[in-house]
Amino acid sequence: MDADLLRSANVIHEILRWTASVGTMAAGLVLAARVRPRITGWAFVVLTGASIIWIVIGYLTAEYALMVQNVVVTLINLFGIYRWLIWKGKV
Repeated sequence: MDADLLRSANVIHEILRWTASVGTMAAGLVLAARVRPRITGWAFVVLTGASIIWIVIGYLTAEYALMVQNVVVTLINLFGIYRWLIWKGKV
């Protein structure tokens, strides 16, 4: 039973890792392409979701440097969401 549980946990970790990786790469591509501001804002939403997944992965695997890094990245991404989707001031 323990082997099955460990195998299931590894599968979940792998799915989370791939989800976070693909989300980060796709949103990074959108940011690099300098598309419309609204789309840029949504790229920051995707990046925020991906960095939250990385925080969870860091917690589940006791990779605390990964957690801390992505807490900071999440805060930066939240600023990006504010900047591109919420703030209505001039640049």
